[in-house]
Amino acid sequence: MSDNTTQRKALRQLEDEPAEERIAYYQKPFMVLWAAVQEAASELQDDYALSPELAQLWVADQIRRVSDSLVDRLAETAVAHGESKSNVARAAGASPDNALRRFPRLRAHAAHDRTLIDDVLDTLE
Repeated sequence: MSDNTTQRKALRQLEDEPAEERIAYYQKPFMVLWAAVQEAASELQDDYALSPELAQLWVADQIRRVSDSLVDRLAETAVAHGESKSNVARAAGASPDNALRRFPRLRAHAAHDRTLIDDVLDTLE
């Protein structure tokens, strides 16, 4: 069995697991993220007099945007390390037929401009 087939089978098996079992893999990171949203929102409330609800919404949306950019980067990295575009799409919850639509930067001659994750990572250096 090829590595591609093995990976496809593993992704299918993971998708067939009950939601509770899949959630268990990312429940703790989500709890850390939720605490971070609340902490950052508290700073926004102090600095800009935003309501708690709008501050949390703003922070969560910024994190969503960075997370989307991170997913795109991870897809590129996976393909660069030999994973098939179809399995990359499956891992991201997209149809294998739509891999290039979901990840346009995977096209052969796609522009690889800087992404939001690049800007965020630059602030950490």
